Amino acid sequence: MIINFGVTGKNRKQLVTAIANFTNCKAEYQYTPTYAYKIGPYTVTQNGELVYQEENIQPLLIDLAKQGFNPKDDKINLKLSYNRQNFDESSLDHLRQLIWAKGNLIKEALAIDSLPLEVTDEKVSLDRFKEIDPKESEAYQLFLNHLVDYAKKRTRVITQPREYENPRYAFRCFLLQLGFIGPEYKEARKILLSKLHGSCAFRKEATNHA
Repeated sequence: MIINFGVTGKNRKQLVTAIANFTNCKAEYQYTPTYAYKIGPYTVTQNGELVYQEENIQPLLIDLAKQGFNPKDDKINLKLSYNRQNFDESSLDHLRQLIWAKGNLIKEALAIDSLPLEVTDEKVSLDRFKEIDPKESEAYQLFLNHLVDYAKKRTRVITQPREYENPRYAFRCFLLQLGFIGPEYKEARKILLSKLHGSCAFRKEATNHA
């Protein structure tokens, strides 16, 4: 994920110092060609962008805001990457099958055209989220983390796509299947269901009769 603070020069060094103090990690300058700073799980780019993966960023953002560091805008570019070594061929196949079978629901819920899975020797990556709200980025990250965990744990998954009369209800059931159960997931469920049409309460939408 990327958050743009838009700081350079002295201000960028102050941002790096603030992150290092918060994380208790040493800031390591990367020199050419990136001229970035690496601080534990975080990277601050030459242009003052904060780059991170699979981290709960909110405590850090709150601490930075207290010191006067606020994102340049309220949009985030989200890219999630997972360690390839944590996947065997079966779990990768399950993840591909889930994306294929639930693709229409996922694309509508996350407002994306496609969800390609990029696999290299080092990483498994999902990257289709540009200029999204911070709250959305948290919910999307949580959803994709659960999707990946589900693919790893299952011995078999649904492999055929289908059309849904009530996408909102269908996706709510899918979220519960992934583990979005309880009040701690209430806000994420709300965000993830917000772009879908239909009813959460009933599988079939009610029909008005004259």
